[in-house]
Amino acid sequence: MEKVKRKRRIRIGRLMLLIVGILLCALLLIGGVFAIKNLFKKDIIAAEFANAKTELKLEDDSINNQVYEEKDPDSDEMLIYALHLPTFSNSDAQQKLDAFVEEIKNEKARVTHIDYESNSAFSQYKSYVVTATTYADLDGLNPINPQTTKQLYISFDQDKMINIEDCIRMKAIRQQAKDHSCETENVLLKKITEDGLVLNVNGEDVDFGYDENNTSFVMDNQNIPSILKYDKIEVEKREIDPNKPMIAFTFDDGPAPGNTERILAALEKVGGRATFFELGYLMETYPDTVRAIVESGSEVASHSYDHTYDWMNGMSLETAVADLDKVDDIFFSLTGQDISLFRPPFGASIKSLSDTITEKIVYWDVDTRDWESKNTEKVIEMCKKYTYNGAIVLFHDIHATTIPAVEQLIEYYDSQGYQFVTVSELYEAKGK
Repeated sequence: MEKVKRKRRIRIGRLMLLIVGILLCALLLIGGVFAIKNLFKKDIIAAEFANAKTELKLEDDSINNQVYEEKDPDSDEMLIYALHLPTFSNSDAQQKLDAFVEEIKNEKARVTHIDYESNSAFSQYKSYVVTATTYADLDGLNPINPQTTKQLYISFDQDKMINIEDCIRMKAIRQQAKDHSCETENVLLKKITEDGLVLNVNGEDVDFGYDENNTSFVMDNQNIPSILKYDKIEVEKREIDPNKPMIAFTFDDGPAPGNTERILAALEKVGGRATFFELGYLMETYPDTVRAIVESGSEVASHSYDHTYDWMNGMSLETAVADLDKVDDIFFSLTGQDISLFRPPFGASIKSLSDTITEKIVYWDVDTRDWESKNTEKVIEMCKKYTYNGAIVLFHDIHATTIPAVEQLIEYYDSQGYQFVTVSELYEAKGK
């Protein structure tokens, strides 16, 4: 009997070992499957993400294609990155792209995929739209919304980065923003093509064709229409101290060669600037004076084409808008800049005009009535009597008697610690 019991104990022991062995094998198999499954997921993600979304290969591109893991020191989780990106010879473009990639990586998603699409136009302009998609898990099935995009545009013949303002006039940008009830910052350049631009306006793609918008483009390419006749003038923005008193001298009905230059010279002595509300036909007649104003840092604004702009004589809204567009086109053709301010002749306007145009309508706080007195001393007296910190003062540079008054007033207010600012600078400083 004892022999039989021993045999049973041996058989039970072997059975237990067999069961334990089977369990160990099962655990190893499950672990292996899990590991293979994760590896398989990573391989799928890598293969899918590394696949280029565009067949277009640009001759100045090389491709940086990477799939790798990094451990997050904060959570000890492994993070997967799949990057399919261009590399640039232009250092500015490369720095902007690298900064964008680092910004996305700092989000520390489980999976990060960054890819791009590119487009070339006229063998000169190249557009890149870089898109980052992040995922909360390794499946790559649950993207964290919204996607993040970065646009890069390069003019390779000049080897420089370009933005929307290098392509279309600020007036066109303002109009797009107005049409879509958004801020100008929400009007972005998305693509440059041989038919036109693709803009992203408040999140919506808008085609902006060359033919339909032939007065709007500033791009230096013979295939793209532009009304610019001279070199574009670039003016560096300056800082205004909002805590110091300031005054905005404004001049209507010019430009007036000789008179206007004397005002600019007096302003230059004190580091000052002013705003000149010009007539369009005189801009055409005296382009050098117009450019001298802008190059000095002072501001040119619109005062209509020939001062016949008059609501009291039944001018229609359409005629008024056409008049403003004509002046703006003249100014742009001379300077490469757009007018942002408008002073109606006689100060006459209606609400429907301000609701329609992109220019801000400007009046005045102090009228020196130089046009009436034509007397230097009376002009000085009027200005000193009524002017205060933050005031917009009205003069006319077409009157010879006004010029010595302005020269003396600039010296006087400078001695009182005033800053001479443009209307735009005043509005910005005062938050208007």
